[in-house]
Amino acid sequence: MRELTGNERYEIKAMAFRYMTGHMAPGKDAASESYPAPFEERTKVWEQWLRDYGQCTQAMLSAFEYVMCEENEDE
Repeated sequence: MRELTGNERYEIKAMAFRYMTGHMAPGKDAASESYPAPFEERTKVWEQWLRDYGQCTQAMLSAFEYVMCEENEDE
């Protein structure tokens, strides 16, 4: 079974966070003149998002790994 790396897991979560909230995840760089939300605000929203959706996010990441494993076995 191929497991996602820590970086891949973070990038997937960060993209889902961006789609759902409009914010860039903490740790993602944004040009200071192009993104109005300060780091502290993004961090607060990120932490709340993880509390609200963390369990679902982990389930989706595990399901993604399972599907990747199944596809590799079919090759």
